[in-house]
Amino acid sequence: MKSEIVVASAAIAVFMLHACATNPAARIDYDSTHDFSNYQLFTWVSENPMRVGETAGPPAAALQYDIMIAIQSGLEANNYQLADTPELADFLVSFSIGSRESSKPDADTERLPGSGGRGGWGTAVYGADTDSYTQGILVIDIIDAAEGQPVWRGASSKKITDDDRENMTEVINAVVDTILSEFPPR
Repeated sequence: MKSEIVVASAAIAVFMLHACATNPAARIDYDSTHDFSNYQLFTWVSENPMRVGETAGPPAAALQYDIMIAIQSGLEANNYQLADTPELADFLVSFSIGSRESSKPDADTERLPGSGGRGGWGTAVYGADTDSYTQGILVIDIIDAAEGQPVWRGASSKKITDDDRENMTEVINAVVDTILSEFPPR
C-alpha cells in the first residue's frame, strides 16, 4: 500500500505540475480498503507539517500558518475536531507545496505542414510572445494515526496570477476547500 501511494503520489505531482487550469481541480488518491467512517479527531503530523518541494521561489513566511488555518477550518466544517493531544487523534495531516515557472506560446501560434505532430502537422511559433506564469501546487496527506500509514491524498494545481498574489488567503481557502470536498472518499 505504501509503495502504491508513493508511486501514485509521484504521478499526481508530475501531472499537477504540468496542468495549466485556471480554476483549481482536485486529484484524489486513497486506500479503497480503508475505513474512514470512524474518523473524528485529527492533529498535525508535526509542529511544522508543511513540506516544500520544488519551488520557483522561497515561500512566504506566513504560508504554512495560512494553509494550516484553511485545512483546520475545512476539516472542522466537515465535523472533524482538532485533538487536544496527538494520542487522541484518529488521523494526522501534513501538506506539501511547490511551484514552477512555466511558459507557453500565446494565441499567435501558427499550424504549418511538415513541422511535426500528428499527420505532419505541428505547432510552429514565429514571432509569437510567450505567456510566463507560476504554477502552484498544494498536496494534502491524511495518515491513519493507529497504522501510521498514508491513506488519502488530495492535490490541486493552479496558475497563480498577480491578483492571486494580492489575495493569497482567498486562493488558499479555495484550493483547500476544493481538495477537502473529496475527503473522506465516498
